[in-house]
Amino acid sequence: MSTITPTFSGEFQLAGWSESHNGGCKVTFWLPDPSDLDAFRAMTVRKGQQAGHRLAAVLVEIGDDEQPVQPTTATVNNTAKGGALARLAAQLCNDVEFHDFVYHEFGKSFHQGSEANECAEWMREQCGIESRAELDSNEEAAEYFHTYIRKPWVQWRKDRGLA
Repeated sequence: MSTITPTFSGEFQLAGWSESHNGGCKVTFWLPDPSDLDAFRAMTVRKGQQAGHRLAAVLVEIGDDEQPVQPTTATVNNTAKGGALARLAAQLCNDVEFHDFVYHEFGKSFHQGSEANECAEWMREQCGIESRAELDSNEEAAEYFHTYIRKPWVQWRKDRGLA
C-alpha cells in the first residue's frame, strides 16, 4: 500500500466565506507563512494560471487550549441561517437580476431600497409559507419553489447568456 503525501498540512485561520449566484461558495484562509502558498502556486501553473484543482480536506477547529473543538449541532447543520433552499431563496431575493426576472416573468416590481424584503415577501406568498426556512422542511413548498421559481430562473438566465 502506498502512502500519499499531502499537498498541504498545517494550521491556518479562517479569513472569511462568501456565497453568490455567479461565484458560488468560497472559503478563504490565512496561512501563517508565505511559503505555504508554494504548493498552491504550483497547481495553478500546471493548469495554465487557472485555479480549479480538486482537493480533499478535513478541517477541525482548534480551541485556545490547542484541542479540537466539538461543533455544535447548529454549526454542523447550519440551522442558524436555514438549510440549503432557504439560503438559496435569500440569495435570490438579494439579486438584482432575480428582481428583473420576477418583473418580466411575473409582472411584480419592487420599490427601490426595499427590493430584498419585498422579494422575500413575494416568494413566501408564492410558495405558501411564512418563512423561507420552511422550504427545507415543507416538500410541497420546495416542489413549488423548484418548479415555478428556481427552474424558470435558471432558464431565464440561460436564455440571456447569463449562466
